[in-house]
Amino acid sequence: MLRASLISLIALGVVAQEPAQAPAPAPAPAAAPAPAPKPEEVALAKVGGEVITEADFQAAFRLLGQQEQMQILMIQGGKEEFVKRMAESKLLSVKAKRLELDKTPSYQRALDRTKDDLLAREFLAKEGEALQKKLVVTEADVKAYYDKHPERFKQPDLVSVRHILVSVKQGENPQGLSDADAKKRIAKIQAELKKGAKFEDLAKKYTDDPGSKESGGLYADQDPSAWVPEFGAAARTQPLGKVGAPVKTQFGYHLIKVEARKPARQVPFEEAKQPAEKMAQQERQATIWNELMDSLRKEIPFELVKPAAPKSPEAPKAVEAGKAGAQ
Repeated sequence: MLRASLISLIALGVVAQEPAQAPAPAPAPAAAPAPAPKPEEVALAKVGGEVITEADFQAAFRLLGQQEQMQILMIQGGKEEFVKRMAESKLLSVKAKRLELDKTPSYQRALDRTKDDLLAREFLAKEGEALQKKLVVTEADVKAYYDKHPERFKQPDLVSVRHILVSVKQGENPQGLSDADAKKRIAKIQAELKKGAKFEDLAKKYTDDPGSKESGGLYADQDPSAWVPEFGAAARTQPLGKVGAPVKTQFGYHLIKVEARKPARQVPFEEAKQPAEKMAQQERQATIWNELMDSLRKEIPFELVKPAAPKSPEAPKAVEAGKAGAQ
C-alpha cells in the first residue's frame, strides 16, 4: 500500500510538471499492443541453469522491512543491487546442492522452520487489515493509559551540576595521579577559582572526565541516585552556586558546583503524551497478539513441553555393597 501511494504521488508530480499542449490529431488505428509478459516470465538473472524472475524478486521484496523496501524503491540502482544479492545467494545455493548439503538433517530441519515462518507471515498478511484496525490507539486510549499508570510518569529529583575530576590511581583504576599529586592539582584549581577563573573554563582545561569535558563539566537535569553515593550526596546537599570541598570517589577527587535543583513531580499529561502514546501502543500490540494466540490455542492443540531433568546416577544397592565387601 505504501509503495502504491508513493508511485501514485510520483506519477502526479510528473504530470504536474508537463506543460499543457493542444490536443494532437487522432492517430491512425494501430494494431493492439502485445500483452505485457507475466512476472514469472521475466528473467532477471541466470545462475547454473536456474532463473531468477521478476516474480522471485517480488516475493523476496514482500519479506523485507518497510525501510529496506523504501531504499530499493527510491535509491537509483537499488533493485539491480538487490537482484545481484539474490543471484549471489543462488550461486551459493547451487554450489551447496552440488555438495548435497540439501540432504543433510540439519538442512531439512532449517527448511521446515523456514516454511513455518513463511506460512505464519502469509497468515498475518491475510489478517493484516483486521489486525491493523485493532491496533489503532486514540488520544482517549493514551489518556486512559496515563491515568492507569501514574507511577510511570513520575519525574524524580533532578540536579544540574558542574564538576572537575582529578583522576587518582586506586583499585581497578590504573590511570591518574597519585593521591598526593591529585590533592596538589585540586589545590591549584581552587586557587585559580579564587582569582576569578570561570569554573567551566577550568573544567575544560583540567577535568579527567571525558563525558563532560567539552560542556565545561556540566551534567544537566540528572537523577543523583544514578551517581556514585559520595557524588550524589554532594549534589543533593551542597549550597547552590558554590564550589564545595573536594569529594573523593572511586574515580578520584571532584570539585562540584551545583547549579540547579528540580523537585520530584508528576509529569502532566500534555508533557507526557508522546512517551505515553508509545507505551500505550506497545501495550495494545501485546494485548492483540495475546488475544490472537489465545484464539488459535482454542482451535489448535498447543503445549510447551519441559524436558525432563536428567536422572542422577543411582547409588550401589546395599546388598551389592555387602557382596563387594565380602570379596
